[in-house]
Amino acid sequence: MITLFKRLERTRNFIILIFAIVMVVSLIVAGALFDSPVSDLTNSNAVLAKVGAERITVGEVARLQAGQGRAIPAKFILESLISQRVIRAEAKRLGLWPSDAEVASEIRRLIRRPDGTVPDKETYQRIAVEQSGTVAAFEDAIRESIARRKLEALVTAGVTVSEDEILDDYKRKNTKFDVAYVSINAEELAKTLKPSEDEIAAYFQKNKSIYFISSPQKKIRYIFTNTAKIGQKLKISDEDLKEAYDKIPNERRRKGIEGQQIVLRVPRPEQEDIVTGRASEIVLKARGGKTTVSEEDFAELAKGFSEDGRTSLGGGKIPGLIRENPNNPNDPYQRLLRMAEGEVTEPILYKGRVFVLRRGRDVPKTFEDAKPELIVSLRNTKADGANAALSQRIRERLLVVKDVRKVAEEFAAEANMSVAEMVRETPFIKPGDPVDQVGINPEFEAAIAPLEKAGDVAEKLRITNGFAVPFLAEKKEPRDAELSEVRGLVVEAVKREQAASRVEQIAKDIASGASTPASIATLASARGFKAADQKDYTLGSPLGQGPSATTNEALEESLFALGTGEVAKQPIKTGDSWFIVGITNRQEADMEKFETEKVDLLEKKLEEKRGDFFAEYISDQRKQREDSGDIVIYEAELARLDEQNAALAPPAGGGFPAGLPIPQQ
Repeated sequence: MITLFKRLERTRNFIILIFAIVMVVSLIVAGALFDSPVSDLTNSNAVLAKVGAERITVGEVARLQAGQGRAIPAKFILESLISQRVIRAEAKRLGLWPSDAEVASEIRRLIRRPDGTVPDKETYQRIAVEQSGTVAAFEDAIRESIARRKLEALVTAGVTVSEDEILDDYKRKNTKFDVAYVSINAEELAKTLKPSEDEIAAYFQKNKSIYFISSPQKKIRYIFTNTAKIGQKLKISDEDLKEAYDKIPNERRRKGIEGQQIVLRVPRPEQEDIVTGRASEIVLKARGGKTTVSEEDFAELAKGFSEDGRTSLGGGKIPGLIRENPNNPNDPYQRLLRMAEGEVTEPILYKGRVFVLRRGRDVPKTFEDAKPELIVSLRNTKADGANAALSQRIRERLLVVKDVRKVAEEFAAEANMSVAEMVRETPFIKPGDPVDQVGINPEFEAAIAPLEKAGDVAEKLRITNGFAVPFLAEKKEPRDAELSEVRGLVVEAVKREQAASRVEQIAKDIASGASTPASIATLASARGFKAADQKDYTLGSPLGQGPSATTNEALEESLFALGTGEVAKQPIKTGDSWFIVGITNRQEADMEKFETEKVDLLEKKLEEKRGDFFAEYISDQRKQREDSGDIVIYEAELARLDEQNAALAPPAGGGFPAGLPIPQQ
């Protein structure tokens, strides 16, 4: 069985993924592959879409969703099924639909043993049922695969690749650059601007109605007690720390996890589906019908497929350890934290690149690693209770004394704080206004809402780093704001408005004025921006550091056109940022290596172009059918399916079922 399907492992383009998804339908017939029964949705004959005379039902899509073991949107699956139906219709229209004899011949080829013999009928039927649920479903999948191959061969027969194309592609992927650059955007530019008093006043007068104060305002004076300050007086023993460490669950007792990645760049937005399809092929190749993938096997794929020059040569190893980062839940690496070692993600489209990630091993957090965190945690836990009790006593005293400063003086020693640290005062605020060191806090607003007369005292409440006891100092009714009251808001608005109108011209001024890469930094600094360098940059990699790192076709074209010591005379816009770039050193691609790899590169490029051309052909055919009304999608049924499916608990597991045949060559 394994030998049989090893022959089938090579995939070529996005359309193969469509077939892989569609074939899962046959695996779910009558719930044959799942221990638990599926929802009634899988038996629904309600029509989601029509392609010519063919129907796509709710049950067909629901069975695919159940088979994946995860919440895949119905729209995604429906799109794949429609494309599959278009391929089928085109094959029939062009007389390419396989005969029974062709299907039989292909099956004999696929199941032929290494010694040239073919299994008997009973063995064949067992193989077919194991792979597709029924013999008919298996044979239908083979027929679809033959039709797709014949159609692709006909459509792409004229696609060719010249040596100049692969030479240019090789140079682009293997030339290295040391880049001097500066990135500017309106948000960063706004930070450097200093509008004049006249500009601020003029903007305020023009937009005065925006700043009308429609709610009563209150000035709040409150006593703050810091939990950490109280905790500093507490002693934490090693015995307490060891006991706390032993209580940490195993899944949280780790320093981080290791990971590997394969990164494919998306040259243009309209190619997202094509690149995602290629990434899906890599996922199927990596898994090979298994649940987990070894570090070594994934490393080989990363070296062969990844377009991230910084990690591909190291087998795709992600630098550093991956840790929980609740501040950036969209970070693709965060998904690895919820996976088992060796598991591989589905393709993840993120900021113009497609990621395929493998979850590596846990790196344990020792007692010594955890000790600093435990000290803080234990101190905060013990200090929190003491602080809550202290702030309650402060409130009771303030109700009697009605003098915030005097009460703070009485409790300063116990709070381990100075009176200046404890007494805080807000400007006049209304609901929704941010409060310095408190932020926009619904609990704070709720606490001060009942305060109506100067001297009223609110209940104690928890705020950032401790507790507060609010006291109403003064109240004002709705009115037109004075500039002094909203000055900060007005200044920021003026800066944003000015930055938006100036950022492009400033980027052009820096680019046109820079004669050498070194002068980029000088000109940028004069405008309040900091230039940076990136060594050994390769096209397809993001330029920059952290979340703001990015690239696009225009930026890469500009860089590739530059020689050592040259600067691009026009800034390049990527997203919301403008890049001014220069090359401090350019290392050309190794042409001797190109000569040894030329044949393989030619074959790979031809395969890629054929895949792209075929995908575009199917997309065009689909659009023609949509325009003519041959394809109809029932959006109401689609929305209802997603609503019903969202209420169901997803089945266990995930990924494509092990042993899924992908018949193609």
